[in-house]
Amino acid sequence: MLRPDRLGSSWRRAPLASLLVLVACTGPCAERSPHDDTASPWDTEVDTVDVCSSVANLEIVPLDIWGQDPTGAVISLNYDPPLVADPSAGPGVEIYPLGDQAFELRVQLELEDHQASAFTVSYAGVGRADAFTVSDPTGGGRVATSWERREIDGADCPVFSVYAGLDHLWFAASAPAPSLNRAELYIAHDRFWEDIATDLGTAQQRVTWSTWWWESDFELLRPEGTHTTMSAAARQANTVMARFDALSGVERRVLLNRFWDENSDYNEYLNSDSELRSHAQQSGDDFEVVLQGNATDVPTEGAWEGQVSDFDFPLRVASNPRYAGRTLLQLGDFQPQPVELTLQVASWHQKAMVFDGAVAYVAGINTKGADWDTPEHLVFEPRRMLLDADREEREDVAAELELPDYGPRRDYAIRVEGPAAYDVEEILHRRWELAIDQGELYADRATHFALGDPPDAVPGGVQAQVGVTLPEPWSEQSIRETHGKAFAQASRYVFVEDQYFRAPLMNELLVERMLSEPDLVLIVVTMDVSPWDGGAMYTYLADSSFRAQFPDRYLMLQLRSAELSTEEGYLWDDVYFTLQDLDTHSKLRLVDDVYLSVGSCNMNNRGYLYEGELDISILDQGVATEARRTILSQLVGPDYDHRLSDDMAANLELLREAAESNAAIAAWWEANKDDLDADEAEARWLSYQPSGFVYPLEISGDYEWDVGPDLF
Repeated sequence: MLRPDRLGSSWRRAPLASLLVLVACTGPCAERSPHDDTASPWDTEVDTVDVCSSVANLEIVPLDIWGQDPTGAVISLNYDPPLVADPSAGPGVEIYPLGDQAFELRVQLELEDHQASAFTVSYAGVGRADAFTVSDPTGGGRVATSWERREIDGADCPVFSVYAGLDHLWFAASAPAPSLNRAELYIAHDRFWEDIATDLGTAQQRVTWSTWWWESDFELLRPEGTHTTMSAAARQANTVMARFDALSGVERRVLLNRFWDENSDYNEYLNSDSELRSHAQQSGDDFEVVLQGNATDVPTEGAWEGQVSDFDFPLRVASNPRYAGRTLLQLGDFQPQPVELTLQVASWHQKAMVFDGAVAYVAGINTKGADWDTPEHLVFEPRRMLLDADREEREDVAAELELPDYGPRRDYAIRVEGPAAYDVEEILHRRWELAIDQGELYADRATHFALGDPPDAVPGGVQAQVGVTLPEPWSEQSIRETHGKAFAQASRYVFVEDQYFRAPLMNELLVERMLSEPDLVLIVVTMDVSPWDGGAMYTYLADSSFRAQFPDRYLMLQLRSAELSTEEGYLWDDVYFTLQDLDTHSKLRLVDDVYLSVGSCNMNNRGYLYEGELDISILDQGVATEARRTILSQLVGPDYDHRLSDDMAANLELLREAAESNAAIAAWWEANKDDLDADEAEARWLSYQPSGFVYPLEISGDYEWDVGPDLF
């Protein structure tokens, strides 16, 4: 163990750090006390030496898993060697002079918010690169090495360097490094589309847009109070296509999913329209469209067995400007292996919009008529109408005489400014370039484009990371990695609001964590499942398993919106109680008021394994806490939100109480509405109506499909 009096300010150990080798190492590391220097190859009490060894020198370079220089890493050793003084060394780097004595050095590294890692460096006692071997690091760490002669303080020094990357506890190692960004969470569609329209209108260079479904007449702006009486021309001017067409001198690119890849000549008609296709068929108009299919095959029975790509840690080290000139040994060369499977069901599910490479939106929201609502999720919302609905039809909805064309819908999105915006566009750029190279539909009219430089980090911003699920040729699963890490860190609560709850590979992690953390609660907000839904079996298995194992720590809910309307008649009045399921299209994870993830990835295996998905994860207590408080307040409504607290076990019981109360109130209205006149019903409604949107949900074991876990 290095002596405390030799530690620089950035390396000062906490009291616990001196015990790391004893309590955190396994195997050989645990065999020797950190203070046992018996048979040390260094017979000196000198803390530092002014001249390096002429035989060999060992350099330990602590890095994060992305090859970046961290602050505050701690190195622990089983010997107490002197250090070579090198004023040009990176932060936390230590260099030890070696002689001609062979030995093994056991190294332990620790860094806040990272997994501790240990490895062994074996030295044969001669000054050559092949005299060194390095064991595989523990804790998900990675190592790279180099051998070179380097000048240190005027001396010619042979140096063997070990670059040790520490894995993050929350963020995915397989994704780009997290960065500081300005971020905003959207809990409904209306403000999301308003901000999209603003950024779209101010774009100067390029707009890059990805969606699963496109409707050109989708209205971005729907002003409250005036939208019902707006003319058709005024509403048309607010459509996404009108806003795209209004841009001058701006490159516009739309990446649209193509169902079933190339297997049908007509599937482009499912999720596009003639206006978009007319732009796709033109050249030279700065408006390009590509329909891209996901050719992944999936078994109808059994599990998908595709290979997941690895990342090249030495390449990441080489991208660090501090080490760019060094020759790294044994660069990785991982190549995913093709897998022979049986059924093509995958798609490109990513929803993202990037403006001038500086601002990006990542969402579960499509450019589609149904994907607009307000946080109130009103039953009678005249703004949820088709573009061609006339004024009379809209006024009928406002008067609660007719239901709108689309029901209430719930979804989330995140806007980021900073380096994460570049990472989002880099994903879309990779897809675009591949689509051109592979000759996807309309790609013959598309052109290659180059990305600019990444924006600078935002001082005081929040840590954000872009995660993906990408099929071949990339085979990336960083969303699965970061969600798995987050669940493995949970100690207070996991909150999932998602269209689905049928991801066995994640449920296994959650069960394991709940068994080890007796205070951990799991709250799931999702939708009921039809027996004919292909994922019904796995939703039932998930719900019944958590319900049986953790009856007091698990709660499943569904969302509904209720409204009372009346119509007075000559002989009797009509009283209508309308209870509508919210189309819960959300894809949100919250963990311990620390971690938040939003994007397109559903809580199902296909979203984690092979579907084209895009999420943003944020690690920030302020953002996560505010999101949790706002969401729960919306869910329970005004009758209960004053009783919410930061105690998530208590909040779970409050959600259960609110859900059961709402169900009882709804049942009362269904049973008694016909016995009330209009005045009686409206008076009763003032004090007796559901609060918020939560209702109990238990998944039925009545399902029709018995298929593999990864198909739906």
